[in-house]
Amino acid sequence: MKYLTQLLGKRVLTPDKTYIGRVTDLVAELGGRLPVVRGVLIKRKSDELSLPFSEILFNEDPAGPQGSGRILGDVYLRRPLETISLYQPDESQVLYLRRDVLDRQIVDIHDRRVVRVSDVRLAVCGTEYCVVGVDASFRALLRRLGAISVPIEALFRLIGHPLRSNLIAWDDVQTLERSAQGGTIRLKVSHDKIARLHPADIADIVEQLTPQQGAEVIESLDTETAADAIAEAEPEVQVQIMQQLDDEKATDILEEMEPDEAADVLGDLPEARSDELLDQMEPEEARDVKELLAYDDDTAGGLMTTEFVAIHSYLTCEQTIQYLRELAPKAETIYYIYVVDAENRLVGVLSLRDLVIAPPETPVSEIMEPNVIRVHVEDHADEVAQILGRYNLLAVPVVDEEERLLGIITVDDTLERLLPPERRPRLPTPALTDSTEAES
Repeated sequence: MKYLTQLLGKRVLTPDKTYIGRVTDLVAELGGRLPVVRGVLIKRKSDELSLPFSEILFNEDPAGPQGSGRILGDVYLRRPLETISLYQPDESQVLYLRRDVLDRQIVDIHDRRVVRVSDVRLAVCGTEYCVVGVDASFRALLRRLGAISVPIEALFRLIGHPLRSNLIAWDDVQTLERSAQGGTIRLKVSHDKIARLHPADIADIVEQLTPQQGAEVIESLDTETAADAIAEAEPEVQVQIMQQLDDEKATDILEEMEPDEAADVLGDLPEARSDELLDQMEPEEARDVKELLAYDDDTAGGLMTTEFVAIHSYLTCEQTIQYLRELAPKAETIYYIYVVDAENRLVGVLSLRDLVIAPPETPVSEIMEPNVIRVHVEDHADEVAQILGRYNLLAVPVVDEEERLLGIITVDDTLERLLPPERRPRLPTPALTDSTEAES
């Protein structure tokens, strides 16, 4: 194996030992599972050469394949310089390992964290060298000091704390590149790796980035995934990202979110920005969100969503199931079906299980439970959480003073209030721990 930093700065000589310059970067071509190293940049006195990587030779690690990858001595060309054709990369299909990867932020997909690359690991793939991973460890930083790292590593081994590499496989890496315009980043390769993560994991990653960087990641996702990820983020991060997004993307995300989640986000935004986005939302979605914004955050009204299933008692089970098929995609939960009268007053509830096992022609009024556990719209959020926990409910309906059904509150909306105080914060993301792979 080899590491990028062990090649950088190496003197490059011709076969007759004429000095040409020093290695300044390696160029890897994308397209396959692993980037293949195709080019080497050599800095001369007055210019920079770009040569095929296959045209250089270097000594193997004297410790063999299990060594640290040290390269002793100089780098040589295989043949005279004048006989070698220059390497001309397709800039849209390559990574410059020093410029684009080294010391840059990357997303470790496996551990769902953002780290800074201290070195790039190379290995032989058939007849070529490939990028097989990155190293984000203290050992990698030490390696860049050159020969002085050897006695330091020996000292750590002597005191019983051998240094280990924190190797992240390339398959688990999402590379990020700073744009030429400033501090924002662009996804250098396909964002599919991030998009395949659970929204909560995407939120964890976004929270480790700057607001500009987080917005770049959110913009790269499809609207549904972006909405789910924003909903999982901490409130301050939600605000920062929504401030960074353009109006169209921000509006699309809000319309994709559940009304209660969209109301939470808009309620935390500055009033001018909130009003601006509400004006651009579809009238129906905006109306639902505005209704929820009228309630205090710590009340049942502030927690509830207006996406629920309500039916009339005169329907049969078969008619209700057909109705559910049409409505289910728009409802937050269909485990409970609420029954209302002509004035929209709550008169009963039935579970999805009861509905499915009942004969199709059975009227809903015969199988519904008329004594419904409910909360009132002005009840405090802590009371709502206690009721959900006491009665083991997945959701509880919210009614006004006249018992009209206004919305429902699902258990996930009150989960933090049900946890002991010491467990309420989100679990921290993994620290930069060393891998279990030790290298001698």
